[in-house]
Amino acid sequence: MSGKTPLEASYPDRLATPPPTKRKFSFPANLTSNLLAVDPAVGAASSARRRLSNVSDVVTRKLSNTIGWKAPPIPSHDIITQGRCLCYQYVRSRLKRAGVFTRKLGLQRVRSILGTSSIEVIREVFPALNYVGEELERMHPRVYSGVARQISRNPGGELPSEEAAPCLMSAVARDLFRTDITWAKVISLFAMAGGLAVDCVRQGHSDYLPRLVEGVAEVIEDELVPWINDNGGWMGLSYHVNPSGTTELSVLEWIALGLGCILGICVFIFIIKFVGHFLFPDSQ
Repeated sequence: MSGKTPLEASYPDRLATPPPTKRKFSFPANLTSNLLAVDPAVGAASSARRRLSNVSDVVTRKLSNTIGWKAPPIPSHDIITQGRCLCYQYVRSRLKRAGVFTRKLGLQRVRSILGTSSIEVIREVFPALNYVGEELERMHPRVYSGVARQISRNPGGELPSEEAAPCLMSAVARDLFRTDITWAKVISLFAMAGGLAVDCVRQGHSDYLPRLVEGVAEVIEDELVPWINDNGGWMGLSYHVNPSGTTELSVLEWIALGLGCILGICVFIFIIKFVGHFLFPDSQ
């Protein structure tokens, strides 16, 4: 074994060559598809279904545009706010997995959107985001840990100031979304932010975390808002991870489903009796 990380093996020339003097940070974030896969078995089993789902989405959007049923765009502010909240949630979860989370880290602002419509989006999307991000960390620990050391030019990956974290995330985003945007790359961006958050805390810079999350929000605003809007908003991430759309029903939903079935059966029996009354009047 050469001891190289997946990033070093994929980009030996870029890592060996010093970056231009005017560019403070450099990160080869144009990750290959195998780095972004969650589970090879699951990916192979569902690839055909996802392709059909993508084709269906495209046809549906084109038909909706043709007949005038196009849904109104999601406000950019909502996409940015929801993305910021998802990042806060992901960073909290990542710090807990690393065993460095405390309530004194300044990550409580996520409560500011409770009681709004956005919280329903967060509840639906975050489990999918967290699941895939955790799988990425498990499959490629060298990529998503020690992030500051990999992408910072300072010895040991030391972050010199609060603004270093958003600058690093901006550099990651430029390379990551240079060619195209996918949900896999968006999740990878959150995973990189989580790894960088762990580095901030371990370096004693927990006060950098709010600015790190704001840096991700700025990337969403500058790079991702139109694409996310065209792909179903943040709910599109949940649909992409779980294309079958199978979710657990709440108690009220089960009750409503049962009542609907009973009502349907009653209507069917009534129709049969009504039709039978006219077809077989002598049998009455």
